[in-house]
Amino acid sequence: MNILFIAGQSIRSNSSVTMMNLAYINGLVDDGNNVMVVTASLPENHISRDDGFNLGPEVEIEEYSVSATFNALSNKKEKSDNILKTNIKNILRKLYYSFSIYDSQKGWVNNAEKIEYKNYYDLIISSSDPKHSHLFAKKLIDLGKVKYGKWIQIWGDPMYLDITRKSIFFNKRLYKEEEYLISSADKILYVSPFTAEKQKQLFPRYKDKIDYVLIPYYSLDESEANKLNGNDMIFSYFGDYNSHIRNLEPLYNAALETNINLLIRGNSDKPLPSKKNIDVHRRISIQKLKELENKTDVFIHLCNSHGTQIPAKLYYYSGTKKPILFILDGDVERIEQFYRPFNRYIFCKNNKEEIKNEINKIRSGYYSNTEIKVPEELAPVYIARNIISKVNCQNTV
Repeated sequence: MNILFIAGQSIRSNSSVTMMNLAYINGLVDDGNNVMVVTASLPENHISRDDGFNLGPEVEIEEYSVSATFNALSNKKEKSDNILKTNIKNILRKLYYSFSIYDSQKGWVNNAEKIEYKNYYDLIISSSDPKHSHLFAKKLIDLGKVKYGKWIQIWGDPMYLDITRKSIFFNKRLYKEEEYLISSADKILYVSPFTAEKQKQLFPRYKDKIDYVLIPYYSLDESEANKLNGNDMIFSYFGDYNSHIRNLEPLYNAALETNINLLIRGNSDKPLPSKKNIDVHRRISIQKLKELENKTDVFIHLCNSHGTQIPAKLYYYSGTKKPILFILDGDVERIEQFYRPFNRYIFCKNNKEEIKNEINKIRSGYYSNTEIKVPEELAPVYIARNIISKVNCQNTV
């Protein structure tokens, strides 16, 4: 099957969206499909650029430059980009988002006018975030630039219900724009079953084509866990933790009181300070992250404090044989009910005492005899076949 995969987020950017897209693409390729990737091209000196992610030589990639607006508002890696200049850009970004329902990369969509595909694609997959990935696909189709069979939209986050959106002034515009996008595709897939359920209620007219697909693990690591007990174990939380989305303080305080070795890597509006046993830094490159992942004994997954989305890091680390401490927050009961059957995670609620209790159980060797199995349902090929089956294409399961 020939598949056109549209990723508005550059596949050379350091983000969980990149890992999600690469996991989907790898699964499609491993299942025997031919995949063409259309993505954004980041400048060499962009702060988010990370060349640590790679696709195999069998995947054809077309990169198109992002808009001049995005380049002007984005931060660079050069030291000359001083604090004053960075602060000015931050203010301009806030002003931009005060008037636009899309991000500053939206101008990337205009590249669709330059493209003319002669090949027929059995399936087009557009993947967000950013949301304009779907806008790009629609423009490509409306201009007659591509011949295709079916079009699937994969939504990392919804538009109207996106919990990262703070403004309430765009509600009507966001609803209309989301309806405009989802009305055009053959299938709409959200990466959370809870989001898909909410979206069916929000857009009842399109409920029959709304479904969900889980995120596959990025790569399979079959090496055994480092240590399953002991005071020198390393616990790690890798991910952003903006205060209005995730509450990291109960874990932080539990780590202080139990004196565990805790690594935290991620950006935040209220970054926590490093302590003797807690090492805190901002987001790092994929190469440095891999080094820390190898040293980690227990991965920590923290749910969002509200909303229906599940942070993608959960799926990536499910492909390892290391324990995952699953800290429940938000809709606790439904989330635990969905994920407990995987027999993969150690659950506790997001309060200091429950976290301390599970930390102590892990360190004491309580789970040492528990076999950790990588869930087959999260394998890239399994997920890829599931995606294809949603639209009754060839190679269905």
